[in-house]
Amino acid sequence: MTNLNLMKTLLQLAFVLCILLFSTKTMAQCAGTDNTVTICTKDADETNKTFDLFTQLGGSPTTGGTWSTNDPANFYALDRNTGILNLWDVKNSGQHEFTYTNDCSGSVESATITINLGGYPGEDNIDGSADACGDDPRVNLHGYIGDETEGKFQDFNGTWDAVTPEAAPYLSLNFFDAASAGPGIYEFTHTVPAVGPCASRQARLILEVQRPANSGIGSNLTVCTTDDLSGYTDFNLNGLLEDEDINGTWSEGPNTDQLSDLTDQNIDIQAIRDRHTYGTFTFTYTVYPSHAVCDIQRTQVEITILPTLIATMNASNFCSGDTKYRIDITDYDDTLIGNGTYSFTYGLSSASGTNSETTALILNNDKTGSFQIDANLVQTNETTTLSIISLGEDVCPDIQVSPIQFIETDPMVDVTDACEANSVSVTLSDIFDPSYNLANDTYDVNYTITTPSGTETVHQANAIAFSSGRANFTIPATQILETGEYTFNFEVENGFPLDCEITDSAMITAIPEAIDLNLLVDNSCNATSIDVMVSAPTLDDGAYEVTYEVISQETNTVLINNSINFNGGTADYEIDVTTLEQGNYTVTVKSTQNDTTPCRTEFDFEISENFAVEGVPALPEAEAVQTFCLAEYSPGLPTLQDIIVSANGEMLFYDTATDMDILPLDTELVDGEDYFISNIDPNNNCEGSDRIQVTVNLSDPESPTLLVGNPTFCGSENPVVTDLNNSISSSGEIVWYESAIGGTALSNDTALTNGKSYYAATEINGLCQSSERIEIIPTVYELEAATLEFSTLSLCGLDDPTITDLREAESDSSYTVLWYDTPENGTPLDDSTLLTTGTTYYAESYNPDTGCMNPERMAITIDLTNCEPEDYGFFIPDGFSPNGDGRNDTFFVPNIEVIFPEFTLEILNRYGTSLFKGDRNKPAWNGKNGNNTAPNGVYFYIIDYNKEGHTPVQGRLYLNR
Repeated sequence: MTNLNLMKTLLQLAFVLCILLFSTKTMAQCAGTDNTVTICTKDADETNKTFDLFTQLGGSPTTGGTWSTNDPANFYALDRNTGILNLWDVKNSGQHEFTYTNDCSGSVESATITINLGGYPGEDNIDGSADACGDDPRVNLHGYIGDETEGKFQDFNGTWDAVTPEAAPYLSLNFFDAASAGPGIYEFTHTVPAVGPCASRQARLILEVQRPANSGIGSNLTVCTTDDLSGYTDFNLNGLLEDEDINGTWSEGPNTDQLSDLTDQNIDIQAIRDRHTYGTFTFTYTVYPSHAVCDIQRTQVEITILPTLIATMNASNFCSGDTKYRIDITDYDDTLIGNGTYSFTYGLSSASGTNSETTALILNNDKTGSFQIDANLVQTNETTTLSIISLGEDVCPDIQVSPIQFIETDPMVDVTDACEANSVSVTLSDIFDPSYNLANDTYDVNYTITTPSGTETVHQANAIAFSSGRANFTIPATQILETGEYTFNFEVENGFPLDCEITDSAMITAIPEAIDLNLLVDNSCNATSIDVMVSAPTLDDGAYEVTYEVISQETNTVLINNSINFNGGTADYEIDVTTLEQGNYTVTVKSTQNDTTPCRTEFDFEISENFAVEGVPALPEAEAVQTFCLAEYSPGLPTLQDIIVSANGEMLFYDTATDMDILPLDTELVDGEDYFISNIDPNNNCEGSDRIQVTVNLSDPESPTLLVGNPTFCGSENPVVTDLNNSISSSGEIVWYESAIGGTALSNDTALTNGKSYYAATEINGLCQSSERIEIIPTVYELEAATLEFSTLSLCGLDDPTITDLREAESDSSYTVLWYDTPENGTPLDDSTLLTTGTTYYAESYNPDTGCMNPERMAITIDLTNCEPEDYGFFIPDGFSPNGDGRNDTFFVPNIEVIFPEFTLEILNRYGTSLFKGDRNKPAWNGKNGNNTAPNGVYFYIIDYNKEGHTPVQGRLYLNR
C-alpha cells in the first residue's frame, strides 16, 4: 500500500511537470519559429505581390506582432503590421530576411523568414521598338526591358553585357554611350545570377541608335558700315556653318526680307546695310531628325554691321593745373553712327612714352561731341599726340578721325614780396618758344600791374634773356605806387601761344618805425632797483606808450605794473622793487607797437629779465664717488656731462673748490680725479656760493683669452653663439656681439654664420663689460641635401637587388650618400642589404671629410615587379598530382607573385563551376573542391595578370592523383 501511494505521487508530479514544460514551450513560440522559403520566378505569379510572410512562420505564432527587414531597399515593399510583402517590389535577387517580433506575456520573442529569391532580368525587347538618339552619351538600358504596365521591374543587381562586340567599349554598368558608338543596331543581355536552386536568367535587348540631326557649328560675320560690301551681294549663309547636315532650311529675323522661301540660302548684305545702315541681323539653320527619338537641331548665326565714326578732333594748348582737359568732336557723320554715349579708349604719346585710358565719348544730336582726357596722363612741356584707339566692340575699329597734337605747359611766374620803396623781383620759368621748345632767346615781356586800390598800369620789360625757358628781371620801385597786395599779369611777346594767363600776386609792405627797449637790473641775485630805457628817435612826435610788469615766478602773480608815456625820442624810468619779498621774479617790458609787422629794422619790442631777492640757489646733490664702465662709452671716454647730478638749473664744473674757470661739458673724465660742481638758477641767473665734490672711478674688466680662433661646426647641428664659449677663457660671464665696439648683445640662441666674425666681452656681475673684445671666426660646414635622379626605381625581385642597386638613382655630387629605411634616425644600411617589397628607402648626404651630414632625406619608392617573364623562364604548368607525396602536390605558377603581384587565378571544372580563386596571398590550388576532393580529370584555369601589357590567359590542366 505504501508503494502504491508513492507511485501515485510520482505520477502526479510528472504530470504537473509536463504541463509546466508544455506551457513554457507554448509561450516561447508566440512569434513562431524561423523558416526558409525559396521562390525562383517571382514574376510568374501575380499573387507574389501580396506574399503573406505570417503564413510562412513555423510553430504556433500569434498575431499582434510587427515585421521588420534588415535591408533598407526592402523597407517600402513590406507592410510592417500585416507581414504582406510585395515581391515584385523587391528589386534585387538573393537572400532576404524579414523578422517577426511579438510580445509573449512580457517576454519579447522573434522569428525570421529567410527568402531565397530568384532573379528577374526583365522582358526581352527584340522587336525593333527600342530606339535611342546618337547624341545621347548616357542611355539607360534598364528603361527598355521593364514592364511598367504590370508593375514588374527588372532586378537592379543583374549584369549588362554587350553581345555586339562594337558596343562593348561604350557600355558601363547599365549605361550605353550612344554618342560615341554612333548609329547602328546593338544587342545586349541583362543577366541575373543563380540563387541556390534558382537558375540564372537573362533578358535580351536589341537597341537601334538613330542618327541625330546636326545643324552644324555656326560662326558670325562682322563688317563695317563703310566697308566695300559689293562682294557680299550674293552671300551664301552656308559659308557660316561647319559640319552641318545638308537637309536643313534657313529662316531669318524681322526686317531683313532676304530669304524668298525654304530653299533660299543666299542674302544681300550690302542691301541690308543700305536699308538699315548698321545693326545685328539673325539667321537660323534648322535640321529635323530622321527619327522622333532625336531632337530638332538649330544653329543661329549673326551678321553684324558696325557703325563707323568719321569726324574731326579739336584741342587747344593747355596750361597745367586742371584735372581734366576737354576735347571737342565736330562734323561727325550722323548717318554712320548714332548719337549717345560710347565707351571710348584714347591714346596719348609723347617723348616720355605712351598712355591710354577708357572714358565716355558723348555724341550730341547736332553732329558735335566731346570727351575729357585725364590731365595726369599728359606729360608737361612735351608735344603730345592724341589718337582714338577704340569705341568698343560695338563700333567699327576703322575709326576715321585724324590724330591731333597739343602741348600742356606749366608757365610759372614768381613775384617776390617786397618792402616799400624797393624793386620787385620776377622769375619766369617753363616758357616755350613758338616751336614748342623751351625758350632760349631774348623776348620783350609785357606786364600789367594792378594796385591794391584797383588802378591798372601797363609796362614792358625789353629784351629779357631766356635760358631753358627761364628768365629773371625786376620791376622798378618807381612803378610801385602804394603799399598792400598787388596783382601782376605777364605776356611774353612772340612766344608760345597760350590759352591761359601767367599771373601772380605780391605784398608790398610799408616800413614801420623802429623802437628799442632795454632793462638794467642793479643786482640779479638781490635786486634793489631796475632801470627801463626806451629809444625811438625816428618816431614822429605823439603819444607813445611802453608798459612793464614784475611777476612772481612762484605764484605767476603780477606784483608791479605801470606804463611809460613819451613823445618819441628817448625815455628813462626806474622801477622800484624795494617792497618785494624774498623770491624769484621776472620783469617784462613791452612796446605797444605791432611787433609782427614786416619790414621793421628793429624787432626788440619786448624784453624780459629774471632777478631775485635773496635768491642764491640750493646746493646740487650727487653721489660722492661715481664709477663708469668704459665699455659703455667706447670708443671714447665718459665726459663731465655723464656725471649724475641733481640740481635746479644749469650745472657748472670746476677743477677745484675755488677755481673760477668753468670746465667744458665735453671734458673727458680722469680715473681717480675730483670734480667740483655748482649750479645757476635759471629763474634768477644766480650761481650758488658753494660747490660739491665728486670723485670719479673708471672701470674696465679684463678681456677674454682666446683658446681657438677658428672653431668648426656642422650646419646640421644648428650651432649658436653659446657654442663659441668653449673657444675662449674668461674671468666672468661671456657676452657676444657682431661688432668690435658698440652694437647690441646677441641672444644665446643666435645661429652661427659661416666665416662671420663674432666678438666676446667679459662681463662682471652683470654690471660692467670689458671695453676690448676678442674676435672669433667660426667655420660652419653646410652640406646640401641629397638629391636623386628619380623618385621611383623599378627592379626585379628575382635578381635579389640590394642597396647597391639604389645607387644608380643618386645624382652626381661631391658628397657621400647613406641609405636608410626610416625617414629619420635609424642606422645606415650596408650595400649588401637586400631590398624588400613595400619598403621606402631614404637617401641622406654625408661628408666624410668633415663628418657632417644633412638630416633632410630624400625618399625613393621601389617596384620589385619589373621582371620580363621570358627572361626568368616563366611558364604555366599543365598538370599536378595532389597525392601527398611531397612532389607536385599543388597547382601553382612559379614566380608569378613576384612578376605579377596583382594576379588572380581561378580554377573551373568542365561545367564552368568555379572550384578555386587565388591571388598572391593564396597562390596554389591543392586539388580540393571546398571540403571535397576533386576527381582526376581535365580542369581549366583563368589567370588575369592585372598588369599593363599582359592580357588574361586561360588554359587546361590535368589533375592526376
